[in-house]
Amino acid sequence: MPAATSTQLRERVIVRYHEMHIPIDEIVILSGLSHATVYNILQLHNDHGSLHNPLILPSGRHRNLEAGDLIYIQGLLNANPMFLDEIRDHLAETCNIKGSIATLSRSPLKSCNHTQVCRKGST
Repeated sequence: MPAATSTQLRERVIVRYHEMHIPIDEIVILSGLSHATVYNILQLHNDHGSLHNPLILPSGRHRNLEAGDLIYIQGLLNANPMFLDEIRDHLAETCNIKGSIATLSRSPLKSCNHTQVCRKGST
């Protein structure tokens, strides 16, 4: 996958084309971008008045656990060691957070050490 085109370079393409009236072939040479990329930048600017597509959704999944949630879980584990499914159920009941066991197992829980049982079956 090619590197993303910087905002500054996108701005230069727009200025060169619309304000300086430089032909697209020269913009391609000056910017080092492909014809397709220059056309895409100009099309986005014409369609949305923006340098980036505002309709693209962010990639990846939203993280369910934030810093405050991890601190809360840390307090739970300090008070009483729990299994991951018990932590998940407690978060769902008290905080309305619907996390998965996989999410909890990937979270940086500092209280999970060798003296506490954090995963069922790990002893």
